[in-house]
Amino acid sequence: MKLSGLGVWNLYFLAKFALYLRGDISFDWLSNAAFFAFLLLSSDSRIVMRIKNGLSVVLAIALLYHDSWLPPISRLLKQATNLQEFSFDYFLEIVARMVSIDLLLGVFVLSLVYWYSVKWLRYTSITVLGFAYVYWFSTTPVAAVDASLPTVASNKVTSQVVPVNITQSELAGTPDQQLKMFYQQQARLKTQFADTFQGEQFDVVVLNICSLANADLNAIGVKANELFKNFDILFSDFNSATSYSGPAAIRLLRASCGQTDQDSLFKPVDEQCHLFNNLTKLGYSNSVAMNHDGHFDDFIGLLNQHGGVSAPKFDFSGLSPMQYGFDGKPIYSDSEVLLDWLNKQPNNSQPRALYYNSISLHDGNQLAGRGRMNSLQSYPTRQQQLFNDINRFIDELENQGRNVLLVVVPEHGAALAGDKLQFAGLREIPSPSIVSVPTAVKFIGPNVKNRELIEVTDTVSYFSLSELINNAVKSDVFSGTTAVDRLLGNTRSITKVAENQDTVMMYIKGEPYIQLDGGEWTRYPSN
Repeated sequence: MKLSGLGVWNLYFLAKFALYLRGDISFDWLSNAAFFAFLLLSSDSRIVMRIKNGLSVVLAIALLYHDSWLPPISRLLKQATNLQEFSFDYFLEIVARMVSIDLLLGVFVLSLVYWYSVKWLRYTSITVLGFAYVYWFSTTPVAAVDASLPTVASNKVTSQVVPVNITQSELAGTPDQQLKMFYQQQARLKTQFADTFQGEQFDVVVLNICSLANADLNAIGVKANELFKNFDILFSDFNSATSYSGPAAIRLLRASCGQTDQDSLFKPVDEQCHLFNNLTKLGYSNSVAMNHDGHFDDFIGLLNQHGGVSAPKFDFSGLSPMQYGFDGKPIYSDSEVLLDWLNKQPNNSQPRALYYNSISLHDGNQLAGRGRMNSLQSYPTRQQQLFNDINRFIDELENQGRNVLLVVVPEHGAALAGDKLQFAGLREIPSPSIVSVPTAVKFIGPNVKNRELIEVTDTVSYFSLSELINNAVKSDVFSGTTAVDRLLGNTRSITKVAENQDTVMMYIKGEPYIQLDGGEWTRYPSN
């Protein structure tokens, strides 16, 4: 073996340097340096060189994937069963999103420049300088920061938002220490539900909506405060704490305790943490309904095992599909499913609680009875239909004359626009634009008076919903004598922390940082 120049492989590294400095990929310096050294090796044997060249192509592709923000291969293998359910058309749609015209044009220009300048420029030396620069760029340390809780000043907030009671010294330290302290603080939070109603009884209806974030509404030109203008409270910076449906549903159903890390979601928890268990103790009759069969990723199994609710086998025999999912399975009208549940409820005084899950906005859905449409393009139509259905359901609730506390809380966003790290629809990293979701509360009842929307812009999460429901139990808001904003007296503003498996996003000094697979903390780039 002997050493030679890199030749055309310089293009590979120069392109990766450019992508890294733009924030489009990460850059494992040691692995890339080892590959660089391997490429420098040469031999007089044609057979050896053919083997080396073939292996180089395989290694280059694997290393580029490793440096991309795509899910690790090991994680994809774990999800192989789920990926097999994707329709072929949906796979093509995803591939089309990954191919950037700007990226292709950039590669074309870089190749052209290389072709005409390779005779008089030492590109291998330029590549070495590129490695040195990237090494210096990537090793610039993240300054130790204090995690003073970020607050969002706004004159729209008419409620009192109480910050978490932690001193500045407790929050100082490295990002890992701050994350640990955050979870320690959250572990101390539990809603102490009242034993009995202090005022009029009321039903609780929770609509858990897949794929609806503030960023998605902005992408289609819809304002959250207009969308929820007929509601009473809007948490405009609600933290879903994850970007996947199963974990989001578990977090919501465990809202009566503080936020936990990802792994703890799948471990036993105190019954007091289960929101619907607390409602059962108050005399509620609990129900679960969905506009889908809940088979994907064993969604129903997750609810039953970790959410503290009992999801039955759903009967959709009398309904016609309104959409078809990315796996070709039917999705039914939200209003038809909700009204079917409502019509089957006994006409008695027992308060009832419903957990409802909708995937009408999920990526890859196709509208029934129409030609195939890109699911990103059909999103505005599906969003409008969903809220038409919700408003129709609200009308029926009002017609019944019962007291109802209605909560609309999205699981996570759809990532309609994508960003530098993740193409549209990819939710591997729980980025700020995916986990910041609009969550709204409406009080329905014969004595409830129309009010202006109260918009809370501070970052809150599931525990605030549990506290609000408990405050409603302990007050007499449905008599019309208690002001709604009084229920927000102990709402807690929190640091925005979100997790997927082996991926953490946390706000530090008001800026989002991510940690992948337990590695270094890096700032999440803005678009």
